[in-house]
Amino acid sequence: MKNQAIIFSKNRPCQLHLLLESINTNASFLFDKITVLYKSEDFYKTNYVKVKNRFFNTIFVEEFSFKQNLLNLIDNDYGATTLLVDDSIIYEPVDASKKNILEDVINNNFIFSLRLGKNCTYSHPANLHYLLKEHKETEQFILLDYTKQAGDFNYPLSTDGHIYKTELLKTLLDITNFNNPNTLEANLQYFVITNQIPKIIKSFKKSKLVSVPVNIVNTVFKNRCGLDYQLTTEDLNNKYTANQIIDFANLQFIDIDGPHKELNYAFKQL
Repeated sequence: MKNQAIIFSKNRPCQLHLLLESINTNASFLFDKITVLYKSEDFYKTNYVKVKNRFFNTIFVEEFSFKQNLLNLIDNDYGATTLLVDDSIIYEPVDASKKNILEDVINNNFIFSLRLGKNCTYSHPANLHYLLKEHKETEQFILLDYTKQAGDFNYPLSTDGHIYKTELLKTLLDITNFNNPNTLEANLQYFVITNQIPKIIKSFKKSKLVSVPVNIVNTVFKNRCGLDYQLTTEDLNNKYTANQIIDFANLQFIDIDGPHKELNYAFKQL
């Protein structure tokens, strides 16, 4: 069973470095191929080269047409495809075999979420509290019907940390209009509203991935960010230029209560 990861990145080489480091530390076995589809203003280009040189096993593709690039990158030889965004972190070890994670994705059309777990009770983007409703538990995982849930448990088509059967994902992308990651995720929700996708989401009992909204790079939606901690993409890029990186080992992953959580980044010199 093979799984490809595609990471969307724009003007955030410093945060992308952190994501790739977290994958190497906590989930390196899970991805057979990692590709970064990135868009960069001139101010950030040199630092994307730095990230590429530091993570030489990762493929970097500069965006020219987001939808076409994405469709071209999804390789049908990989049974599963994971979508990720550059401000995410795999903050805890993925402590299950690849087979146990992927088998229901590939064989039963489940969606596997790295960002969900019983610890999730708050949506930062929506400023919404919610509770996990009816679900089943195994030794390692929870299984739920998203149509019977609220909040983040009712959001199966996410681009940050969800694993899809490649055939299913490519079918949805082919018939969806989008030109960037934000319109992609927004327009995919049509298939949720119309109940045209498999209903079962599988996840660990505690989430493994969190996204850190300390800044914003899209111009489509004014997502909530930087309410407790704010670092602009320019600030972070300047630190990366000075060979400072976010210190993964010293980040405080305390009370992760949802797929998005603002964190106070610590830094160290390379």
